Amino acid sequence: MKVTGSIYISKTLANRLGLPAQDEIMVRVGSMIARSKLLIQKLEGRSYMLSPVLVHELLIKKPRRLKLRYDQKANMIHLGPTIGIISSFLPNREEFDPTSMQAELICLSNIGKKLPGQVYIFTPGCINWASNTVRGYVYRQLSSERGMWISQLYPLPDVVYDRIPSRGLEAKNTIRNTKHRLCRMPYLKYFNPSFLNKWEVYQLLITDPRLYAYIPETQHLTHANLEAMLEKYDTLYLKPANGSLGKGIIKVRRDEKGILHLIAHRKGRHRSQVNNASDLLKKTKVFRGDRSYIVQQGIKLATYQGSPFDIRIVFQKNNKGEWQVGKKFVRVAAKGSSVANLSSGGRVETTKKIFKILYKAPALIEDKHRQINELCKNIANTLENNSQANYGELGIDIGMDQNGFPWLIEVNSKPRKTTESEHSQGIARNTFKRPLEYATFLAGF
Repeated sequence: MKVTGSIYISKTLANRLGLPAQDEIMVRVGSMIARSKLLIQKLEGRSYMLSPVLVHELLIKKPRRLKLRYDQKANMIHLGPTIGIISSFLPNREEFDPTSMQAELICLSNIGKKLPGQVYIFTPGCINWASNTVRGYVYRQLSSERGMWISQLYPLPDVVYDRIPSRGLEAKNTIRNTKHRLCRMPYLKYFNPSFLNKWEVYQLLITDPRLYAYIPETQHLTHANLEAMLEKYDTLYLKPANGSLGKGIIKVRRDEKGILHLIAHRKGRHRSQVNNASDLLKKTKVFRGDRSYIVQQGIKLATYQGSPFDIRIVFQKNNKGEWQVGKKFVRVAAKGSSVANLSSGGRVETTKKIFKILYKAPALIEDKHRQINELCKNIANTLENNSQANYGELGIDIGMDQNGFPWLIEVNSKPRKTTESEHSQGIARNTFKRPLEYATFLAGF
């Protein structure tokens, strides 16, 4: 590899990094590497400088925003972080919806401009594998009402934050192949790699004895499993294993005469009744289609104003790689519904308000929060350890039963976040900022 440009490092920084004097050194930005001249000398007011040739070679946009670390094992200088946010498309609609993917990507891009390093959005079609480069996009605000995506050529990143927005898009061959190829790159780290399958999550979590008591019994939906579960529980939920947003859920309740009452959630609530497991499966076949389903023990959830609720926790890793609660709020089901998802008509309330009404005593409320936070930490750690995948954030839904005991309802690896909030704007903004801080940690900075 030919020598390209120069990097100047102050004696103070070189000593702090343990960087030995040498004529040349490899310099890496993201997945691009160049051999450069190394000059350790006294610098006025700067810890390091890059020659214009090296800046151009490594596709650096703003050299002063990059941090520097020394990889002693590889004898390589690493400048960064370079963070890429992968999406399947780059939406640019005139109408601005704060809950949309467009709003999320714009928010991430704007936050990225204020962090050290360089942050860009990209899609699989933006990558040039031959040169280890990618056409990345950042959002430029042109006025209070208008903006546009600006593209530049970047190195493939140190870290990829996956924001592919749907299971259908994630299943496309181009996206799957791109992910696999990125994950095999030597210097690149990838987090939140895929949506979660409910049956696989159950199998991963139930192996942890700390979690056993908090997870409703769950089985793969078959005739035999359904009959067995109906013998044990008065209420069951049938859920698509790969479902999201509360869609496709079927509630089954057995009355004192043994009649099974069904409520199916798809573009509204559809009610019917059957006599047995065979009729239930026949009745719901058209609704379920060929999708894989689970059957899950129904929990008698606590209610607020007559409606059941659950607690959505956006659980995130911080700039030290440690799990913490990013956001916590209550989702109250619409009147007459048992599904609390906001996309199914649920509404948001604060945990402070609901817990004060239900549990009253401050010490008891504090204990409920502690119990929920500990449960989330155990869920996240067990899921990561057993799946051997890297997650930077999870959406964890916890249901409180009528005795105040917490139950895991669902885990989502790609929680949707809104840029506007009925509560704290600071909390909302931090839920977007934290994954980028975690990406910085993953990159080594």
